[in-house]
Amino acid sequence: MPRPLLGRHTVVATTDVDQAREAVAERFCAHYLALTKAGSHLDMVHNAAPLGEDVMLNYMRYGDEVRITPGTFDDFYLIQLPLAGTAKVKVGEQVVLADRTRASIGSPTEPVDMLWSDGCEKLQVYIRRSAVEEAAAGIGGSGPVVFDPSLDLGRPEVRDWLKMVRLAYDNVEAGGSLLNSPLVAAPYEQALIGGLLTIQANTSLEIVSETGSPTISRAARMAVDLLEAHPERPWKVAELAQRVGVSTRTLQEAFQRDLDTT
Repeated sequence: MPRPLLGRHTVVATTDVDQAREAVAERFCAHYLALTKAGSHLDMVHNAAPLGEDVMLNYMRYGDEVRITPGTFDDFYLIQLPLAGTAKVKVGEQVVLADRTRASIGSPTEPVDMLWSDGCEKLQVYIRRSAVEEAAAGIGGSGPVVFDPSLDLGRPEVRDWLKMVRLAYDNVEAGGSLLNSPLVAAPYEQALIGGLLTIQANTSLEIVSETGSPTISRAARMAVDLLEAHPERPWKVAELAQRVGVSTRTLQEAFQRDLDTT
């Protein structure tokens, strides 16, 4: 198995399920953890390095297949980027089949249930809930922010955001001092949070009509704009969803909720 990421920042490395559960609960939240197959073995590693007060990079693996059920995260968001293997992540009512092409985003108010495959390894970006809500308030958002849980890693804007994550990771991994300065770390964290709010559909990105009528989600508005701009095109729902950066199900629900139509 390749060398774990963030190797200078080990939180726990264990083959004991109880020890793994307790160590992760201390950093994240209480959760159910169990191996799913008879005769399987835990080979758990969790490395973690904070960038500042609000963002923390994590590397995690469990070895053989495991079921992890944390319920709601409550006070943080978790972007999970598979490096190897796959994971089936249920966030609220939506299931994300995460791999090297698609990541999952867990929002604090949405219940999460996960199945990590044998050999699954992830780079995880932990973001404090209060920091996201403060950033969303700065652009007119209010209340809890809920992201579409399916993050398409092939979208150009997502690739740009991942470059920011990679730059932070490279600095930490190399033992660099740049992010040790609060003059750098704080604005860099804000850039990561603002970038995520910009690239991924979420409940803070809504458009309010001039008459004060009910809000229309950004995803629905962008899809309508595409339909009106190219009425001759035989659009498919999946294609529209990909263009506006959400899952097919999320776009369908947005049209039903915001426009009262399919």
